[in-house]
Amino acid sequence: MNITPKRYFSQFTLLVLVSFYCGCSGKKDEKKEILRPVLYEKVVPGGGAKQRVFSGTAKSGTETKLSFKVSGNIERLGVKVGQQVNAGALIATLDNSDLQLQYEQQDAAVKNADAQEKQAKSNFGRVRSLYENGNTALSEYESAKAQYESARASESSAKKSRKLADAQLSYAKLRAPVKGKIATVNAEINENVQAGQQIVMLSSEGDLEVNLGVPESFISKINVLDKVTIEFSSNREKQYTGVVSEVSFSINDQTSTYPVVVKLDGKASNIRPGMAANVTFDFASENQSEYLIVAARAIGEDQDGNFAFVLEQENDYYVAKRTTLKIGQLTPQGFEVLEGLEEGQLIVTAGLQTLLNGMKVKLFDN
Repeated sequence: MNITPKRYFSQFTLLVLVSFYCGCSGKKDEKKEILRPVLYEKVVPGGGAKQRVFSGTAKSGTETKLSFKVSGNIERLGVKVGQQVNAGALIATLDNSDLQLQYEQQDAAVKNADAQEKQAKSNFGRVRSLYENGNTALSEYESAKAQYESARASESSAKKSRKLADAQLSYAKLRAPVKGKIATVNAEINENVQAGQQIVMLSSEGDLEVNLGVPESFISKINVLDKVTIEFSSNREKQYTGVVSEVSFSINDQTSTYPVVVKLDGKASNIRPGMAANVTFDFASENQSEYLIVAARAIGEDQDGNFAFVLEQENDYYVAKRTTLKIGQLTPQGFEVLEGLEEGQLIVTAGLQTLLNGMKVKLFDN
């Protein structure tokens, strides 16, 4: 069979193309893997010193609610809010007309009982003398003695009633028990008030306290005589020192915190009851170990609790591994980490919700 040059060239070209195609189809199509860049930070210790600030309100150490012991109409009210008064100063008086009448009636009863006692005593002396001389019967002697003893008892009772009426008369005057300032006035002249009804609130001077509420996570760390630093919103340039004077063992149902009272050291003449205060507690101790701290954005939370993604290097890339955490309090630098991380580890700080456990990533320095 004769093969023409033209036909030979066509068959050769076809053979070359088939060989090239077969050779290319035997190689795999390799694609370079794209790694996701992630922001990160290094886990560092936060230090042993722990300071916490809690809000409170200034209060006079001795606040006395003054009230009358008897009912009546207020006849005089001689104080105003903010007025300074000395111990024994007259605060208010009641209309004592009825009380004065009761005293006069009791005084008259005492005088009448005193006259009857003297008459019964004289009669008993006369009858006793007759009885001793055998000139009267025993029954008359005993009767005279009984009348005398009854008169004495009546006189004693009348004097006690007069003393009570005198005390009731004195109760119509309300006086300051200690030196201080009038914090509130809760009544007006001519107002009818009941016994025990608050008329004024008296705050003693130079004895300021701060009342605050402490969460249950910190209350066990606070003890009586602990020293604190106090700052008032009205004067942030000055700090005061104080000491814990009371720590409650029961929680306040309204605030879900434990009441704590801090007493200021020395006087604070420019501080008034009711002013807002920030109280700083230092929970540092010699035996307290340092804690790890990470930024709040590096910690995620789901139904299984708190977690973070730790970056572990493998060759020229990193692997993001999900790690369960136990965290403490939030500080100005971030969250305290109690369990789950070690110092020096690298953790992801953004996009936690889109990462998967074991995902390959690369570091991105912003």
